[in-house]
Amino acid sequence: MPTGITIEKLDPADIDEIAPLWKALLDHVAGLPDAIVPVRPSDESWDLERKEILEALAGDAFALVARRGGEAVGYLFVRIEGPDPVWYTGDTHAELAHLSVAEGARGNGVGSALMDAMDAELERRGVEDVEIGVDTGNDMAVRLYEGRGYRPDFRIFYGSPGKKPWACLRREEADRKAGRGRFAPPGPDEDPRWAAPPDPDTSPAATETR
Repeated sequence: MPTGITIEKLDPADIDEIAPLWKALLDHVAGLPDAIVPVRPSDESWDLERKEILEALAGDAFALVARRGGEAVGYLFVRIEGPDPVWYTGDTHAELAHLSVAEGARGNGVGSALMDAMDAELERRGVEDVEIGVDTGNDMAVRLYEGRGYRPDFRIFYGSPGKKPWACLRREEADRKAGRGRFAPPGPDEDPRWAAPPDPDTSPAATETR
């Protein structure tokens, strides 16, 4: 465990504590060099993600938060599902839905500590199988997971029916032209990092799985 870091389960009442880490995660994903699917504006995305997490936490899902001095510097969110109808899993299996580490905490083992805590919780529950999705170009995440024994399998393809131009790209272009969403100019109290795609060379150290 990195010095000064504590890890505990997220209380659903404290869910907004991880909102900045979710925004940092979106910045990271938006800045991946080989990414082809545009991301939603961070505020719009957080409203949707917040609802999904709270609904899942009312069931068997769990989230772990890493804190330093009382400040959240990383978190992960895990869904628990029944047996996969195709792949050979146990009676339950886990999906690491996403993992995010703040920029100032990168490179000192916070992500690994979160995954150690995840492993302990899954072992306590008797869950042996874990799946993780990784965005194209997220080499940082690939190194982390492969270093822990995970291996890639299966691929997800994106497109639109009838070989039409991608709807997601049309939506992003409409936002860009209208100056809305993540292309809107920042307000006086808004962090400008949430208003425009980040420079890939300065993206926060965050990894994302979906």
